[in-house]
Amino acid sequence: MRIGLNLLYLIPGIVGGTETYARGLLRGLRQIKPDYEFVVFVNREAAGLIADDDPAFKKVVCPVYASNRKNRYYFEQVTLRRYVEQYKIDLLHSLAYTSPLFLPGPAIVSIPDLNFKAFGNSMPLARRLMLRLIVRQAVLRSSKVITISNFSREEILRQYHIAPEKVSVTHLAADNGELDDKVNQKSMNAQALSDSYQPYIMAFSSPTVNKNLSRLIKAFLEAKKKYNLAQKLLLIGHRYPIAEDMRRCSENEDVVWTGYLERRALLEILRRADFMIYPSFYEGFGLPVLEAMVEGVPVVCSNAASIPEIVGDAGIYFDPFSIEDMAACIAQVAGNPVLRQELRLKGRKNVDRFSWQQTAAQTVAVYEEVLQNWNGRHLSAAG
Repeated sequence: MRIGLNLLYLIPGIVGGTETYARGLLRGLRQIKPDYEFVVFVNREAAGLIADDDPAFKKVVCPVYASNRKNRYYFEQVTLRRYVEQYKIDLLHSLAYTSPLFLPGPAIVSIPDLNFKAFGNSMPLARRLMLRLIVRQAVLRSSKVITISNFSREEILRQYHIAPEKVSVTHLAADNGELDDKVNQKSMNAQALSDSYQPYIMAFSSPTVNKNLSRLIKAFLEAKKKYNLAQKLLLIGHRYPIAEDMRRCSENEDVVWTGYLERRALLEILRRADFMIYPSFYEGFGLPVLEAMVEGVPVVCSNAASIPEIVGDAGIYFDPFSIEDMAACIAQVAGNPVLRQELRLKGRKNVDRFSWQQTAAQTVAVYEEVLQNWNGRHLSAAG
């Protein structure tokens, strides 16, 4: 059997968790070596994702750029079908929300979450409407939907009213540096940066509203004032576009924005943190909490969405909508090195539940189920 993997969405270094998902699944498929041929359809930006002579995957570079969403959507919905037929694909797995219309064979689509519905007002209206249309079509037309947490599975079932057995969960795993990464030679010296701000708490910044950065900054400053914390707060990543947050940070030297860091520098900053705080109120999975645990970093996190499912008993939880609760949890862990050591040990144990090999094996099981059902129906019809 020949499996097609649709990665037309992938722009390296831009699409975040869905890139980690794609790279991790490919790595897992290499490890378990299933008895299938894999043809990977990529755009021009992602042409280097797979080597031309990779024995595990045949790469097909399609004449489209994912950064041009309009062209990419058109190519995927209309033109990709011809490639599926040309390469005699028995099953097509599209890894990020959308899938071609009117395929000749069975299709699977991965829907990591429904963030475009949960807080879609932050997206341009045209993109939001387009996503709602084509994601719905992908869910209804696909033989199976794969998602990455039980939380997301319930969200999908509630939104689209499809049969529960149509949606399968394949958890992800941490990107602990074993996945491919490019080094940015211009990045700052992470060790020097971390030394200059010790001790510190680390968090990720992002322009998306679900990351809950405004409440985190307020909670940290409240904890700093009320409990006299020794730590600073280091925010890693893109700046949050709210003037009030910018002003609050610029007026207080205890909150430091590093800006974007390349992967290796980020991991160096992470592993030197007293703990990581993850305040998001909506996540399909929450990969950063696992990555922190892999590095032996304690986790203080939101009790919302998929996060408790992934963290288990290895974190300290707070209500992401309560600044007071968040501040109290920050202070609790910041002032208790014994508790932080307990969380480190629990975290290392927790990550053993997740691996890319397991993700790949669960995904292949979905392929086998879909192909068996598809072939069985066609044999019955022929008979």
